[in-house]
Amino acid sequence: MQAAPLLPDRPAPLVLTPEGETGAAAAVDWTAARAAEIQALVERAGVVLIRGFDIATPEEFRAVCAAIEPELKTYAGGDSPRSGVLDKVYTSTEYDASLEVLLHNELSYAGWSPRLVFFGCLLPAESGGETHIADGRALYRALPEAIRSRFEEKGIVYLQHLWDADGPPGVGKSWQETFETDDRATVEAYLARSGMAGEWTDFGLRTRAPHKAIVTHPKTGERCWWNQADQWHRGIAGVKTSFGAADDPRFDPATAGEETLGNHVTYGDGSEIAVEDLMAVRAVGRSLEIVFPWAAGDVMAIDNILAQHGRKPYSGPRRVLVAMA
Repeated sequence: MQAAPLLPDRPAPLVLTPEGETGAAAAVDWTAARAAEIQALVERAGVVLIRGFDIATPEEFRAVCAAIEPELKTYAGGDSPRSGVLDKVYTSTEYDASLEVLLHNELSYAGWSPRLVFFGCLLPAESGGETHIADGRALYRALPEAIRSRFEEKGIVYLQHLWDADGPPGVGKSWQETFETDDRATVEAYLARSGMAGEWTDFGLRTRAPHKAIVTHPKTGERCWWNQADQWHRGIAGVKTSFGAADDPRFDPATAGEETLGNHVTYGDGSEIAVEDLMAVRAVGRSLEIVFPWAAGDVMAIDNILAQHGRKPYSGPRRVLVAMA
């Protein structure tokens, strides 16, 4: 199996192309026969792009993902607006096409996070809509040492207050949508397993999720930037992005933070994170991001520690799906 960088000056993504039949059935057989090799490449490069197969339906995308890693997972605990397409396959995100989803590690704020994230492009956008990536190892090394040390020593806490679907609507997803259940006991069990604190309120559910901001990859032993603090901080501004940023048109300062509805993030000791530090993180991420256009039928596998991903604004119809393992 030949693997080569898609872009000559970037180590990722590594691109794999078929050597014969390109139909969906051939794609499943091809990936199943090479699953261990593909996973090893993902663990080395961070991102692998399988390009050249005729994958056109959610069922075909799911079959290819399951051929690489059979144990696919649900998105329970996630706050991004996305819809289930079929079992353990979702729309990649339903944020407005005019907004950029900045670099992040999938579910790094939640009670669990996937080892692998799969994206499948069934229909590229007319313009834009790239799923850009960046190497978490390079981001860690490139950050100013003072900023890196603060996050490394203190860790972070994600604060969230989710509204109740049976009450007045809030911004973002309800707790029922977030946890994919309307059973409070199931949610409480999730929080307990995850080491998260939770409190039921008159408005919904308030949670506190302590996490490391920098982690060591279990296979490579390398330190990686691993969080999305800049997307949760209620005071950050300057770049249009997803929910939680002061310049997002849906943002309401009156409903952000631990004491009210919305999201926020602090250091692990409860102290505030300086906005200028988060903007510096964004700038470093921007300098390292890798952007390339989708092609119909592409399947991208991402190591969720080694690499971050996002989504560029776009125009026209676009259909990109996601699965996690």
